[in-house]
Order: sequence, then C-alpha cells, then structure tokens
Amino acid sequence: MGVETALLVSSLASAGGSVIQGYQSSKALSNDIARYQDEKKYAELRALQEENDRTEAMNIILNNNRAIAGASGILDDSRSFLTIQQDVFNSAKEDISNIKLNKNIATSKYDQQIINSKIQKQSVFWGSLSSASSSALQGWGYYQYYQPGKTPFQKEQVKAKAFDKRWRG
Repeated sequence: MGVETALLVSSLASAGGSVIQGYQSSKALSNDIARYQDEKKYAELRALQEENDRTEAMNIILNNNRAIAGASGILDDSRSFLTIQQDVFNSAKEDISNIKLNKNIATSKYDQQIINSKIQKQSVFWGSLSSASSSALQGWGYYQYYQPGKTPFQKEQVKAKAFDKRWRG
C-alpha cells in the first residue's frame, strides 16, 4: 500500500467517524425530543389534576356553607350567604385561571425545547454530512496528488514547454 492509499483510507475512516457521530447525536436529540413531549403531557395532566382538585375543594366548601346555613336557620337567599358563596366561587375561579396560565407557560417552554432540539438535530445532520464530505474529498485529493508518476507541478511544466514550443518557437 502506497502513501496515497493510506491517506485515502485514513480520510475515509475519518468520514465514517463523522457520519457515525452525527447519527449518534441525532439519536440522542430524538430521545430528548421524546422526553420533552412526555414531560409536556405530564405537565398538562398535573395542571388538569390541580384544576380538578381545586374545583372539588370549591364544591366541598360551597356544600359545607349550605349545610351550616341550613342547620343554623339562615335562608339560602340572604345577601351575606350569597356573598360568601360568590367569594368562594370567585376565589376558585381565580385559582383555576392561575393553574391554566402556569400550564400554558410550562407547555410553551417544552414546545420551545422541542423546536430547539429539532433545529439542533438538523444542524447535526448537515454538519456531519459536510464533515464527512470534506474528509472524503481531502482523501481523494491526497490520493490524486501522491499517485506514482509525475506530480501535478511536473505535468504543468510539460504543458508549459509544449506551449512555449508551439507558440514561442
């Protein structure tokens, strides 16, 4: 094996390494994307559970207030009773709105991470492809340059002499 062949093989091995590294990085990013999607679903489920818990707590408080009012002889339509019930309802409504807002913030962050990972995955693919191409072309260039026989400079000298002989006499 000559020098030119050794250089070509070395460059092809480097190109293969670039492709494998790109593939492994792409797989890792795909796993990250899947994890972010799972975490986003869990965040949505947690928010839904918190919303359900808060609604259930509100209903318990409203029912307890009705039971206390009924036991103490307060009318259901008294203004103070209705105001207390409305305050409980408004407080729960505000809490549920905050839960939904926090859910939207969390899912937005996960969506952004998913998008960033997809962009990075494309970048890794094109980077490994260009690195592999560069290594292969460099190896081919070395192979061509170090082949036995005349060097590219010697070939150009022969052309120059032929040109001189033909056109300059």
